[in-house]
Amino acid sequence: MNNGNFNGYDPNGQNGYNTPYQANGYQQQGYPQQQGYPQQQGYPQQGYQPYQADPAQQGFGVPFTGTRTGAMSLSDYSKKIFLWMGLGLAVTFFVALGLKIGLTSGDPLEVALKLYNFIPVAYIFLVVELVLAIVLNIFVAKMPYGVSLAMFFVYSVVSGITFTPILLVYDAGSAIFCFAAAAVLFIGFAIYGTVTKRDLSKLGPILLIGLAVLLLFSVFGLIFRFSGLSILIGIIGVVIFVGLTAYDVQKIKRSYEALAGDDAMLKKVSVNMALQLYLDFINIFIYLLRLFGKRN
Repeated sequence: MNNGNFNGYDPNGQNGYNTPYQANGYQQQGYPQQQGYPQQQGYPQQGYQPYQADPAQQGFGVPFTGTRTGAMSLSDYSKKIFLWMGLGLAVTFFVALGLKIGLTSGDPLEVALKLYNFIPVAYIFLVVELVLAIVLNIFVAKMPYGVSLAMFFVYSVVSGITFTPILLVYDAGSAIFCFAAAAVLFIGFAIYGTVTKRDLSKLGPILLIGLAVLLLFSVFGLIFRFSGLSILIGIIGVVIFVGLTAYDVQKIKRSYEALAGDDAMLKKVSVNMALQLYLDFINIFIYLLRLFGKRN
């Protein structure tokens, strides 16, 4: 997360460019009156005004809400984020589906051997997935845009590999149902995050606490198999990640306002924002599967 600090830019624009230009104190030396300009030498009144520097035009990181030629608009920025997110999800699910078909084709003995060999590979890629997510979240502002975008799609492929065991466990029909339900929830709360006038940034600490509780319950559920605990974890997971969806979508506007005019940084941050929304959708889908999915 960027937490409102985007590459050192000051969103308040306190750059010292708000006072009229004073040229070397000429007014104290009697210019233009003592030398007769323009009145005594007959020069016409040109209507010159003191110089006013426009920091928004100078590129000093001042939030800009108008329209500038060549500058990325909020609409273009949002479209870029959702485009990368959608393409990332498509890559993940096509990779997972392809692996599922490949692993489950053949006679029972061949399938069992494929699954046995695939399990350690999935664990290795799970570690790779975690490392890529950390790098994209922490170092995205320092990486070239093309590198961060390539890493995002590599992450999508790796996520598809680690996602395959989940598709193997659940029935295809219930997986499709939960995917559609996740899409409806995601779109609904994304719209809410866009149109609401409420400041959702205050939800950040609450959602982080909820994630910690969810992680604790998940570990507890792996050790102790209590009935009903899986349903409770599924409900908590869905609630937290639909909340994060609205929170992250509203954060798109805040990040744009902090970086308006810096198209290079906006492109980099768009990759990070796409990753966060991608993870929101994936987790909504997983926890809906936990609640409603039919196991094979």
